[in-house]
Amino acid sequence: MNRPTWRSNLAIFISLLLLVIGYFFWQEHQALQRFREQAREHSMILAAVVERNINNVILSNKGLENVIKRFLENSARFVGYLDAVERFSESELAAFAGESGLAGIKIIRRGGQENLTGPPGWLPDTQGCSAGALSSLPDRHLSVFSMQTAGEKTPSVEPGCIIVGLATGEFEDLREEVSVERLLRLLGELHGIASIRLEPVPTHTETATPIPTVVLTRENNRLVSKTIFPMGEKRLVVALEAGDFSERLQQMRRQFGIFVAFLIISGTLSTWWLFRMQRLRVEQAREFERKLARQHEEAALGRAAETITHEMRNPLNAIGMGLQRLQIEALNLGRDHLQLILSMREAVERSNSIISSLSRYTHSFDLALEPLVVADLIVRVMTLYQSLCDERSIQAYLDLDNSLVVSGDKDLLGQLFENVIKNGIEAQPDGGFLRISLGRSGDHCEIVLVNAGCTLQADEVEHVFEPYFTRKSKGTGLGLPISRKITEAHSGRCSCRVDRESGHFYFSIVLPLFSPGPSV
Repeated sequence: MNRPTWRSNLAIFISLLLLVIGYFFWQEHQALQRFREQAREHSMILAAVVERNINNVILSNKGLENVIKRFLENSARFVGYLDAVERFSESELAAFAGESGLAGIKIIRRGGQENLTGPPGWLPDTQGCSAGALSSLPDRHLSVFSMQTAGEKTPSVEPGCIIVGLATGEFEDLREEVSVERLLRLLGELHGIASIRLEPVPTHTETATPIPTVVLTRENNRLVSKTIFPMGEKRLVVALEAGDFSERLQQMRRQFGIFVAFLIISGTLSTWWLFRMQRLRVEQAREFERKLARQHEEAALGRAAETITHEMRNPLNAIGMGLQRLQIEALNLGRDHLQLILSMREAVERSNSIISSLSRYTHSFDLALEPLVVADLIVRVMTLYQSLCDERSIQAYLDLDNSLVVSGDKDLLGQLFENVIKNGIEAQPDGGFLRISLGRSGDHCEIVLVNAGCTLQADEVEHVFEPYFTRKSKGTGLGLPISRKITEAHSGRCSCRVDRESGHFYFSIVLPLFSPGPSV
């Protein structure tokens, strides 16, 4: 059995949807990989710049320290030489320090018992003498050099110490200008760089790999790509802004969502349309099969009816005439025999009625059309059955529009209304009601008959128009099928339903209204 078209279409759309989802995730993965490669290359360039600047800072600091040390050492030697020629006084020492560009000079003589300082207070009293050593006093912004004097080389000078100092404020500004911290601060202010910093290496950190790994994370509510490089005892952390990548990723997801939504909607609509069309074709095929089966059945019934009418009606007529003669001429028959004859005559008449109904059902109708007032036909039939309604305590209610006219066959429409009204009465042997309404519905009129006492089940309602279906002990099962055939011969339609709550049976007949042609 072939798979329905709508299922194949649905399977194709699901496969396409899965393929699109897979392609999107592959594209997202590729975009992430490309971004990581670019971030890694950018971070490696920044790391190289920082590493080169660190080396330059180290070299410049060493060079500057050597210059300061050499300058202070030469100054100390010159002060020692001048002091050996002629000893300085404090005022002279302060004046010489000012002229030499020194922050101050301190001469310690006689084994530390005689101190000479100029200008006063430039050096803390706690500062000792360290021969040939350069020291820094950050709180005073000074660089201090100490030189020990030897008495054996200059006999006129007692062994002691000369301390000279140089103000390093400008040098510190220079160091700040070329410092790593300033470089990192300036780099961190560049576009696309979230932060760049040197951090101590955690003790639990594993050995760094040759190719740093780029990690996407959030810093200060911003998406950044963080790359870590080892640099001696520290590590360089480069965090690049990933906002553009995040925005591009969001744009890709929005476009993907729109495309997937369009794909789902189009797939759903096309599948629904194919399902509806296929269901319609199946219904049409089933309706055609039902019509074909009904035609075959009617053809078979027609052949059977012809045979039954030809072969059975004459013997039945003969039997009926014989029974009637027996009833009239046999005067000595007892009551039981007379009752038997009556029962046999009723059976013959019922058989003739079945044969006549079958013949009417199987033959097409030759309509003698004429304008008919529908209300008059219904009233005429109700007049015939009013006594039966009174006998069974059935209340009849009529709500008829007397202005509605149809083009129809008077005898056939009378038979139609007689069949349905008789059915409604016979369905209520213990009393009830019969309500008949006639009204306009567009260019059609609709007759609705409602009666109580319905005993049909839900699955039996759709079979009431099938031949030989009946719930009555003496019914032929051809009344409603003939009624439908008469209705369809008049280009109308009939239907029925059961109200489960009230137990009422509704029978509806719709006929086209009479439309007179244009006058000539």
